[in-house]
Amino acid sequence: MEEVRYWQEEIETLARQELKALQLKRFRKRMAYVYKHSPMYKKKYDDAGIRPDDIRTIEDIRNVPFTMKEELRESQAEHPPWGDFMCVPPEEGVRVFQTTGTTGIPVKVLLNKKDWTVHFYDQFMHFMYGYGMNTSDILFVPFGYGLYIAWWGFQAALEQAGVMIVPGGAQSSQDRVKNILEWDATVVCGTPTYLLHLGETARSMGLSLPDSKVKIVAAAGEPGANVPATKAAIEELYGAKCYDDIGSSEISNFGFECIVQKGTHVIESMFYAECLDPDTLDPVGPGEVGELVLSNLCTESMPLLRYRMKDLVRFNRDKCDCGRTFLRLDGGILGRSDDMFQFAGVNIFPSGIENLIRQKAEFSSEYQIVVPRLGSGKRMKIRVEPASDQISETEMSQAVQEFIETFKYRITVTPDVEIAKVGELPRFELKAKRLIRE
Repeated sequence: MEEVRYWQEEIETLARQELKALQLKRFRKRMAYVYKHSPMYKKKYDDAGIRPDDIRTIEDIRNVPFTMKEELRESQAEHPPWGDFMCVPPEEGVRVFQTTGTTGIPVKVLLNKKDWTVHFYDQFMHFMYGYGMNTSDILFVPFGYGLYIAWWGFQAALEQAGVMIVPGGAQSSQDRVKNILEWDATVVCGTPTYLLHLGETARSMGLSLPDSKVKIVAAAGEPGANVPATKAAIEELYGAKCYDDIGSSEISNFGFECIVQKGTHVIESMFYAECLDPDTLDPVGPGEVGELVLSNLCTESMPLLRYRMKDLVRFNRDKCDCGRTFLRLDGGILGRSDDMFQFAGVNIFPSGIENLIRQKAEFSSEYQIVVPRLGSGKRMKIRVEPASDQISETEMSQAVQEFIETFKYRITVTPDVEIAKVGELPRFELKAKRLIRE
């Protein structure tokens, strides 16, 4: 195994009871902070009849009301543009972003200088050391910069740490491949979808990324980095290790995969994490799937407490082979509670379908899932396309039949499969939108 590197070894290897004590101390401090500085939180806690001093044990945190994304939207609609949940005045802001808006009106995000240069830096140093990166690495960032936070923070923190940055915005995929090779990049980042597209582009150009200097690929924005078939496909295309990177615009950057690659660590010194049943909101048992609820323990600008992420996860609190005691999310983000859909009485996660599709060498990495209206009598439809125009109709037909049989066995539903032309399905640089509900 490669050498394990830590950003803050003493904290990352704390015994569980010591870690819980640290989290309780920081939660109480952060709750007192938002109660003092955020009108939204003061009203929320006053209405609930709870005060920061009421939180005496880690179990007492369950009495604190949840924070929902819709509350943030409503706050900004009623108190434009920033809402009344912010804890710093707008003039302190040095970076502004907004959420992607894939599940509703975008939420505006503001960060002050300390959050951007200290807290984001600390978060991403856990990522950097977890991935085994060092200051001699060269990071290529294939990202068109805008209001979506994406790789802004990753780049800024690693640049601050002394890593060389090669900006890859406003370039075609072909030019990005050339620049990865010409600049001797050792690290490449992107969404799993775009990383696959970039790797396939290199192959179509007759260029070999496995023969390049790339040794690390960081994937974020979608669950794919911990979907086994997707991770394997990325690692094959680049000849490098693919590591998970988890965060969100609102809550910031909380999860990284270490070199052991046995789950995604949560930075528990900076976040308090809960795994709850999405319906009852009670804690689920060890190893059970539940909804991730997070609390910021350090940030100043807009710390969110008991924020319902809507991401489905499975906690593993066993000590990792890397020595860290930070909990791991087995399989990373398994899906979203609002993306999971029921069809023919079966709960289906898009990431499960993705894993089956990307196991078929005859299929490209692009696909669409079309879920018919309940009661329509239609079957669920999966749209796929050939991996190349060299694949014959007979080969594609055989692959489709094998896929349907595997789908029936694994998911217990029989889908219709529609074959698109090569390159016909949409490509995405940022988050892919593949689930279509009729």
